Amino acid sequence: MLGLGSTYRALGDYEKAHSVLERGVELFPADRGILAFFAMALYNIGRAKPACEILLGVLTETTSDPSISQYEKAISLYAEDLDRTW
Repeated sequence: MLGLGSTYRALGDYEKAHSVLERGVELFPADRGILAFFAMALYNIGRAKPACEILLGVLTETTSDPSISQYEKAISLYAEDLDRTW
């Protein structure tokens, strides 16, 4: 599903890419690769906010970089809603 969705995206068929990758996320929710490509497809169909939120979540869940890890709680909180203010 990642390969097919990625190919559709690379060819500019963003709606098909979104559909295939969304199904991939449903079937394989722990697959961070599919999530990353799904986020790119979301961006391509004009849904930048959820795309960025997904990517921030993937980043905090997978990084071993100490300069990111020290801010994991804050980044994770913002990943839930980038427009939230306090």
